[in-house]
Amino acid sequence: MSYDAIVVGGGHNGLTAAAYLARAGLRVCVLERRDLLGGACVTEEISPGRRVSRASYVVSMLRPQVVRDLELKRFGYDPIPLDPPFGTFAADGTPILFHNDEQAAYASLARVSKHDADKMADFEAMMERVANVLRPMMLKPPPALGSKRPGDVMELLREAGRAAGLSRRGLHELYRVMTMSVGDLLDDWFENDALKGAYASTGVVGVWAGPRTPGTAYNLLHHELGELDGQSGAWGHVKGGMGAISEALASSARAFGAVVRTHAPVASIDVENGRTTGVTLEDGEEISAPIVLSGAHPKTTVLDLVGAEHFPDEVGEDMRRYRSRGGSVKVNWILSEPPNLPDERLLHTSLAICPSIDYLERAWQDATRGVPAEGPYIEVEVPTAIDPSLTDDGTTVMTMFTQYGPHDEAGWPEGAREAYAQRCLDLIAQYAPNVRDAVITYEVLAPPDLERIFGLVGGSIFQGEQGLDQMAFMRPTPLLSRYATPVHGLYLCGAGTHPGGGVIAAAGHNAAQRVLKDRRRSERRFKVLSRA
Repeated sequence: MSYDAIVVGGGHNGLTAAAYLARAGLRVCVLERRDLLGGACVTEEISPGRRVSRASYVVSMLRPQVVRDLELKRFGYDPIPLDPPFGTFAADGTPILFHNDEQAAYASLARVSKHDADKMADFEAMMERVANVLRPMMLKPPPALGSKRPGDVMELLREAGRAAGLSRRGLHELYRVMTMSVGDLLDDWFENDALKGAYASTGVVGVWAGPRTPGTAYNLLHHELGELDGQSGAWGHVKGGMGAISEALASSARAFGAVVRTHAPVASIDVENGRTTGVTLEDGEEISAPIVLSGAHPKTTVLDLVGAEHFPDEVGEDMRRYRSRGGSVKVNWILSEPPNLPDERLLHTSLAICPSIDYLERAWQDATRGVPAEGPYIEVEVPTAIDPSLTDDGTTVMTMFTQYGPHDEAGWPEGAREAYAQRCLDLIAQYAPNVRDAVITYEVLAPPDLERIFGLVGGSIFQGEQGLDQMAFMRPTPLLSRYATPVHGLYLCGAGTHPGGGVIAAAGHNAAQRVLKDRRRSERRFKVLSRA
């Protein structure tokens, strides 16, 4: 079989790339090894008739342009904003609700700290100013540093011009947020431990770092770059779970003519004379195409599917050094009834339980010693409070995104997952005691499970750590950072490329645009040569 382009991996970025290429008229085939599409952006049953967003769990960062271009709402994408988007508890158990409405947010914060309530609007305005500098870069390739191509030089000059347009104060804010630890940043602004702990937890989501680690303030900003229905920083559930995003992308791709296959694990991306020729599946089937895009982890793509021998030595060396450790643990619960929380609005929000920055740092230190955190941080969602259709029998889905756990199996001896889940349950039971007797079933996905099920090497939910040395033109390595690779016809389109992890769809969009740009350049060159 022959296509214009093959996409390896049916995660949301791969499906995005496929839809854009098919929309441009290419014959495209997507190959997914599992029996369902979406990568880590999936909805799965964990017991009959009970469906959960098994890995990724809320939407915010999905680019509005992608939603419009690929008509995702026509294909079933239906986000439901969380209201309020975020909540936590003060030390005395008082709920703190971070409303979108400034007056409501102020009143909620002022009950526990008037100082912090007074500071919050200025803090959020500062973060929004910095976010506005970075948002335009999300649907563009990173700067081509070192390139002498006229087009690349012009891109650099444009970005330099944008930076030059910032005030000294704006540059100061940008530099601080990009380099500070999230703990130090929050200490500069706020005084309440519970508020700082809840915010700091967002700064370490998915990273192998603690709240006192330099650079983690950027991760807080990374999660502020999204928007939902025009509201910056808003979060939401998706009707049908996160897998509905992937299914909408797949439907869009199919509508434009793409072929999307499951149960099609790729054994190798085939290369001859420095060019891709297609792929070979594990069952021996060969599929040819002059263009192959890989949404798999960049280490998996370069070292396993292609082979380092087909790249310059520095690429193989950089990929062996590319850090991909994760400390995230997802715990999915089925309950007989909803948690009986002290404020019903907490069922409709992302509820972070993290008493302080120091608490979070201790959890991180546990993981660095190779053991699951004794006191984990948990972020709790109850999606059935918003979308009851997730279960057929009226039971309740409760998900917990938690940290920290060690990234290798040696840190999870027999019984460790169950003990960790119990510690997480005990945290929510402080505020909703009924959950202890309401548990029907649950699953714990530790970092080794995230690697085994979703291909997330080291359990890194972002396909690689997001330190400043592994972002922008260095993600995953300089020669691979603009989606094209030194192997002619091979492109990367996963979260291991700019702008990084999260359900953004930017990497898939950007990779597809690079493919189309390269094809136009080749066609122009061919026409010139034909005239000659």
